[in-house]
Amino acid sequence: MSHLTRRLALTLPLLPLLPGAAAAQPPAWPTRPVSIVVAFAPGGAADVIARILAQRLTEQLGQAVVVDNRVGGGGTVSAALVARSAPDAQTVLLLTSSHAVNESLAKNRGYELERDLTPVVQFAATPYWLFVPPDRPATLAGLLELAKKQPVTFASGGPGGLTHLLGEMLKQETKLDLIHVPYRGNAPAVNDLMAGRVDMLFDNSGTVLEHVRNGKLRVLASTSAERLKATPDVPTMAELGFHDFNVSAWLGLAVPSGTDPALVRRLHEEVAKAMQEPAVRDRLISVGAVPALRGPAEFQALVKAEIPRWAAVIQAGGISAE
Repeated sequence: MSHLTRRLALTLPLLPLLPGAAAAQPPAWPTRPVSIVVAFAPGGAADVIARILAQRLTEQLGQAVVVDNRVGGGGTVSAALVARSAPDAQTVLLLTSSHAVNESLAKNRGYELERDLTPVVQFAATPYWLFVPPDRPATLAGLLELAKKQPVTFASGGPGGLTHLLGEMLKQETKLDLIHVPYRGNAPAVNDLMAGRVDMLFDNSGTVLEHVRNGKLRVLASTSAERLKATPDVPTMAELGFHDFNVSAWLGLAVPSGTDPALVRRLHEEVAKAMQEPAVRDRLISVGAVPALRGPAEFQALVKAEIPRWAAVIQAGGISAE
């Protein structure tokens, strides 16, 4: 064998490895500003929480991470936009409990959550409190006793939202004729609650607690698994005998289906890194959120379980988004 032939024999077996080696390299990310598409208006709880994360990710990635508010369709507009986006993790969805609810509530979404979107990471949750005006009973038992004697109303930020579904859950469990009063958003519902025009409201905004501190509202219970740091003296619904009321609005990120698994891992890792920062955690707590980290498999399992959970409440209550 000549010297040249021997060199070729040593080189040729390596050639098939070169394409595979190149393919093993994870794609570059991010290559331009990343958009977090949020289904809610600027200034709302979900928007504020998304901006806390976006600011930290911007610092970590050295590339802008911006919030893109796409309000409409109870969250379907935002999800459909991301589902149709390129699977490059440059456009991601702030995936919330509302999107799981919409699988049963919104009939013409233009996408299927489990088919068209991949949940990547949960990073926060916002439990709810049950608020009443100060002249209503001081306990949940007292409020339900009142409902046996006279009509009792519960407000919501709109049909089909979790503020509505939680009231419906209480109605279904107690078999009491609680009357739903929908509003166009939580703010007017809170205003009428303080004025005594409605009897109760489930709300997850930490700002509403200021009305409790000012004596304008009273808080009877929380829907968290354990008592919350913000209200350590307030019992959970489970403590009061309502064991199915471990309910939080969860928030996480999702990408279009078909996104490279390497990008999914990278996005999860960056969010997990952000959530290790005490400043990020403290800011989330200050706006009424609870830091809650779930990776892809665990988050996907949560979303899968939440869809039939809310479907059962919606079906039992004959609820529509109209």
